[in-house]
Amino acid sequence: MPPLGFFKRFHALSLSIATHEVEALAAFPDSRRFYTENSITLPPTIRGLLYMATCNRIEIYTEFSEGIEPKDGFATLYNLSPIFKKMEEAKPRYLSGEKVLVHLISVASGLKSLALGETQIAGQIKRDMSQASALGWLSSGLSTLLAKALEAQKKIRTQTGISENAYSLMSLVEEAICERNLHPIQSTLVLVGASDMSAKVTRFALRRGVKNFTLVRKEVSRAMNREMRRLIDYTPNCFRIVSLADFQQDSSNLSAQAIILASSATEPLFSAHDLANLTRNKTLVENSAVVDLSLPANVAPDAAEKLGNRFISLASLKKISDEARAQRAASAKEAEPIIRRTVYQLWLDSLYRENPSVVRDYLETKTNQTDSQWQRLAEEASLNEKQKRILYDFVKKEQRRTLQQHREMILDLISNAKITPEI
Repeated sequence: MPPLGFFKRFHALSLSIATHEVEALAAFPDSRRFYTENSITLPPTIRGLLYMATCNRIEIYTEFSEGIEPKDGFATLYNLSPIFKKMEEAKPRYLSGEKVLVHLISVASGLKSLALGETQIAGQIKRDMSQASALGWLSSGLSTLLAKALEAQKKIRTQTGISENAYSLMSLVEEAICERNLHPIQSTLVLVGASDMSAKVTRFALRRGVKNFTLVRKEVSRAMNREMRRLIDYTPNCFRIVSLADFQQDSSNLSAQAIILASSATEPLFSAHDLANLTRNKTLVENSAVVDLSLPANVAPDAAEKLGNRFISLASLKKISDEARAQRAASAKEAEPIIRRTVYQLWLDSLYRENPSVVRDYLETKTNQTDSQWQRLAEEASLNEKQKRILYDFVKKEQRRTLQQHREMILDLISNAKITPEI
């Protein structure tokens, strides 16, 4: 792909479950905590900044000011927050220029998700955009880049097969439960945490017919995720909310088919001993799954060995994800022309914006009649001032339509060229 001048200000750092161990991602805060604890004013060197944390990736997108060398921009970025310095130490994947938009579209479309094509990532990007915007971190350039990525992901979902038989992280969990002959999730579930991930688990479980949720929270009085709150208010009879201390002290005979941990706690909440007790006192049925979708992990390191086949972690879902990804590679391939077209569209739009005289000259030469000639024709036709203005506006509209057709032709040509962006 040729260098596209507009994009040179944009850079990104990425840690994902595909390139790093889960433990590396676990060292970083979720989005809500990050934006709460890092309400800083950006220096002139950095125009825009977005921090994004999902269940399988931590990423930073930034726009440096005009003329700032990347090494100087990143030096400033790393000094803004200990989190950014930790990002550097984790040796993230680095992207710059148009590859930032290519990557961002791929992320938003679910092409880089653990569950290929999962639908929630776009919503998470919008969530983080809102939080960054509230701090004044979203520059016009970065906002445009993000808007184009979200626009492209809609086209990918509607114009390719990526959304056929769409599945999510919980679909992978369900498949793992089936492969291991564990008890299927049917009616009763223990859910630890009220995070964004907890809301996704809840929606999935409701669709599977779960009617009894025991929602375990470290602090019951603490504010919960907005979507989680909405789901509880919508189906209040399905939920029992208890504190972690009360749950560990007395939760016998619940007979839940699984416990799913998805809190934002910064330390493990359950040891292997705690989980064994839950089975012993019949809080969990004998063959129930213990699923940890948290970053950092909610289950202590000793649990994997003690629980054996019953323990499902983010890392253990990767094999299922890789197999499914291979089956849907063709759908992912269909997204490539859409991604290319979006990159060149933004480049072409910026080229027109940054060179208004070129565009104006182009408009003026796309008609055989000059402005004065059209005015003379209007006078000869005895048109009044309003009719003259209508005629003149019509001419300009036709010129703009020609320009648009010319632009679309360029985009069609270059998007179908044999150029393969990095998906």
